[in-house]
Amino acid sequence: MRSNDSASLVPVVRSLPVGPRHAIDRLRSRERLESIARLRAAVHAMTSVDVADWDDSALTDHLEDLSATLVALDAQVTRVADQVRARGFRISEPRAA
Repeated sequence: MRSNDSASLVPVVRSLPVGPRHAIDRLRSRERLESIARLRAAVHAMTSVDVADWDDSALTDHLEDLSATLVALDAQVTRVADQVRARGFRISEPRAA
């Protein structure tokens, strides 16, 4: 065997994170991305709600359920915003394009 042949057999070492810690980090990252996607989906769902076109009897019929839902939504938005603020971050409106 020639010395040049042995040099070509040197294994290539790649520095890829391995082990359970890397898997946990990926899972947490995916959960965070999915959380943002769910929040965006909620916003999208709200944009399709337009009670301005409802007649008064329809609004009266659904007012109790609509009120309870809006109060629950407000409570959850407040909860998430308070958690962000408790960490010392500021919630601001995005700048107009």
